[in-house]
Amino acid sequence: MVHAVGLAVALLVYGCLGSPAPPGIGPAEAVIAFGLFCAVGVARPLGVGSGLMLIAPAARPHEITGTAAFLYLLWVPSLRAALMGNDPEDVLRDVIPLIYLFLPILLVPAVKAGRDELPWGMAAVGLLFASRWWWSGVNPWSIGHFMLEEGDLYLLNSPAVLFAAVWLPLEGAAALTRKPGAGSIARAAALVAGGAIAAAALAGVVHRAAIMMALASVCCHVLYQTRRMPMALVIVAVLVAGVAAVIPDLVLGTVQRIATKTETYGLNERLAETAVVFRQVGASFASVAFGEGWGALVRNPAVGELWVSYTHGLATYMLLKTGIIGALATLAYLLSLWPSMVRLISREPSLAFALAPALGLGLFAHTSFKYLCFGLLLAVVTRGGANATPPPTGRSDAK
Repeated sequence: MVHAVGLAVALLVYGCLGSPAPPGIGPAEAVIAFGLFCAVGVARPLGVGSGLMLIAPAARPHEITGTAAFLYLLWVPSLRAALMGNDPEDVLRDVIPLIYLFLPILLVPAVKAGRDELPWGMAAVGLLFASRWWWSGVNPWSIGHFMLEEGDLYLLNSPAVLFAAVWLPLEGAAALTRKPGAGSIARAAALVAGGAIAAAALAGVVHRAAIMMALASVCCHVLYQTRRMPMALVIVAVLVAGVAAVIPDLVLGTVQRIATKTETYGLNERLAETAVVFRQVGASFASVAFGEGWGALVRNPAVGELWVSYTHGLATYMLLKTGIIGALATLAYLLSLWPSMVRLISREPSLAFALAPALGLGLFAHTSFKYLCFGLLLAVVTRGGANATPPPTGRSDAK
């Protein structure tokens, strides 16, 4: 109970008062941290931190791989940072996101207690972030006509918003097929409305990658679900055409805004960013192998040549901070999560196809791999087997 309540409090405060990338640690962040501490407990971090998870009989493959990767990534780049003289504050800004990335192996007690609630909690966070953006005084009739401001907190950068925009409508459609009736229609309408709030917000700020990945994922989901029912595919196509006909200004305007933004900004200097990372890391063999440590900065052309501690992709970020060895350790950990994703596709396809763009965006095209919500979405992927018990540590989690 303590684990589930702690996670619920953390999610509620995160959605209502937090932000994806807070500028510092304030009261909201302190409450979120306390909630996560209650959710994780004591035994699990001790098991992972001591390495006992590596020999725990009940540990699953991704927990063993994740523990080994986490221990390497925690200590070796930290030692490298000390040798390089990196600023401690910058180091901390990298180590905290590292913990987020490994939440699937740390959050098992809370996920076990509320396995079915975690996806809904993440959708609620995304919907709260989108609602707070709307609440700032956005004119809904401007969508499709202008590219709106994201706001100081960049709430819509959260992958939870993209997750809510995709999953809620898909889950609403699935509710109609599971148990048709008045109750299902009302539930479906509410879910679709929630998804529309998040999707319209992304369209308003013209999040190109998020919009395109969401559309691709929805199309793949429809094709997957109708692969043996061609007539159902025709019905879906007619419904989509009908929606587009009802709101043509929004649809066509958003497409035009995406085209204009692409023509103006291109790929936002992503290729130049990658080249800069390669040059910086390639300066010495030690940097190639071990990176420049947590807290390392890069003069990033994607943000106007400023010295920053991030890149817009997990691969270049890990290469800069941890070198080839650390990048391979991260890859091994992520690949160990793939079987859980495959099982999720067969059991809960709407959830799997909603997670794909939210996680894919962070991995390949954005800085959201450093966000708390990204790690929590990874935990959703692995929640299906959350009955693994923590390794013996001499202590037990609070019940």
